[in-house]
Amino acid sequence: MPSISYDSLAAWSNYHLTLGGTAGPNPIPSMIIENLGRFHAADCGGMAGLERFAATGKPLLDHLAKLAKMLDPEPPLPPRAFAAGMTGRGWSFSALIGTAVSQLQCDGLAGIGALDAAEWNRDCCVPASRIALTSGGTRLRELVRWAERNDLTIKTSGTHLGATIAGGAGTASHGSRLGFGGIQDMVLGMHLITGEQAHVWIERKSCPVLSQAGLDRLAIPGATLRVVRDDDQFEDALIHLGGMGIVNGMAIELVPNAIFALMQRKARLEPEWLAEIGRGEFGKAAARLHCKTAPEFYEVTLNPHAPFDDDATHLMYFPRTLEPLLPPGDAGIVRPADAIAQLGEWLTRYVEARADKAAQPQLDGLFDPGDPPPSMIRTLRMLLDGHESVFAYYREKGRFEPNAGEFDPEDPHRKGYYWSGLHGDEITGNVPGALYNASFAIPLDRVAAAVPAIAKAVAQLEPSFVFSLRFVAKPAGTLAFTRFDHNAVIEIDGLSPLICKLAAAQIQPGTPDPDEIRQALAALCGTLEKGALAVRGALDAAGIPYSMHWAKLGQLDKAKVYADFGHPLEQDSLIRRWRATRDELLSPLGKRLFWNETLVLLGLLDRPAPSS
Repeated sequence: MPSISYDSLAAWSNYHLTLGGTAGPNPIPSMIIENLGRFHAADCGGMAGLERFAATGKPLLDHLAKLAKMLDPEPPLPPRAFAAGMTGRGWSFSALIGTAVSQLQCDGLAGIGALDAAEWNRDCCVPASRIALTSGGTRLRELVRWAERNDLTIKTSGTHLGATIAGGAGTASHGSRLGFGGIQDMVLGMHLITGEQAHVWIERKSCPVLSQAGLDRLAIPGATLRVVRDDDQFEDALIHLGGMGIVNGMAIELVPNAIFALMQRKARLEPEWLAEIGRGEFGKAAARLHCKTAPEFYEVTLNPHAPFDDDATHLMYFPRTLEPLLPPGDAGIVRPADAIAQLGEWLTRYVEARADKAAQPQLDGLFDPGDPPPSMIRTLRMLLDGHESVFAYYREKGRFEPNAGEFDPEDPHRKGYYWSGLHGDEITGNVPGALYNASFAIPLDRVAAAVPAIAKAVAQLEPSFVFSLRFVAKPAGTLAFTRFDHNAVIEIDGLSPLICKLAAAQIQPGTPDPDEIRQALAALCGTLEKGALAVRGALDAAGIPYSMHWAKLGQLDKAKVYADFGHPLEQDSLIRRWRATRDELLSPLGKRLFWNETLVLLGLLDRPAPSS
């Protein structure tokens, strides 16, 4: 049967190494967790989906009972206040994860099953054959593999498939599937563990998933199941941010599997091209790249220092109806985060082994004459592996071809790919801590004004980052940061402060010009934080509405959150509505346990006090 094992005083770090403190000269942060649980469900593989949800729900309820005793220990020990933290792959940059007293590793809470016809509600808007019952800690990669065996797939994902379904949906993570929302838009129902001996199945009234027979399969001995069928409350619970209980399982809508043609081209993004994007004319963007078919996916990456003068990169997926000559394979796409991690890894390994300074290639016109001295520019270029910018490094590693010749998605000689082959597993290629990332959602029709404004704002910063544009439409979820009907999401990806500090620590006695290298690394170290703040300032100054990703960087604060979603004391506040749904779903114990530092810092919740 599934179980939870516990370690005491265990060291833990999130994947991006942004949480916790440092000790001594080691710049890598970590934290000590008093009670670290790990979920194990390997022996549930043969169980049907709802049967598995019931089986894994029991140890989760026992876990909350254990935490209840820690909150209110026997006298003379005083009551305590702490969060019941949960994490999957640990991809969040922010303190949505990372709790010092109790944390549950849920990546072992994995498994997928089909919805039986008898368990399906006849009023459901999705056929039973296209619904997957997925445990909360299941990675998107596992879900896609299962789906493809049934000639199905997922509608969207982030750039990589390593995220868990509960984590990705709960933060409104997204890709750039045109005309579609985020990962949360695939969710039809959720099984939440909400308190001691309390669990909830929540779904939309307009699209109920489970029949009474299905609900009966969720029964856990000794526990009370509450069924919530309400469209508004379901929207509130979707972007749970770790505050709505433990996501034990989800009903996920799948779509028929399809083969895509992949375009990777480089071409200068003219202002009128950007204006067409702002009008949602993505077919015209494809035509500029010599393709007559409208794309289903479009991602643009720009040189922040020359958005209209340097060739941007254009990544598109196109539908195809004809089978390619070769079976679908792995596209091996290098995303900006992957390239930046490769560069960061190279940076830490080869700072001390750099070639003679005189042999380094020269920058040619990236900076004005009044910018850094030539020696500093040479050093920066050396640190970027001989490239004039991180963008130039990414464009080379991404293997983008010139914009020449007609692109026919139906060409049988052109390779085809399933969704699984277009996305890697681990973000940054499994190089933790190398990436700094902040995300800003703006109205799509403001993108033509936003790009030149933010480019101007970062013009004087070191070229250690890129801008990417992705597109999201009508996303689900009350607190989705992509809060506009049609969104352009501006991603700023670059070398993290940590990777620059680690590179500086590699400077050894005898390294040529060590002070110059330290100076250049120090400049790179602060660039991304300055860049994110500069983007915010530029958007504010231009009067362009925006919201920021809950799980990423950029110094999101309470004032910004209240400006976007309303102060909780206001009657029409979305935060007030989200809180009300949380209060209804959670038991008294759940309200004491299910919070985190980010929810408190941003004013979504008040910090619970110890019980009197």
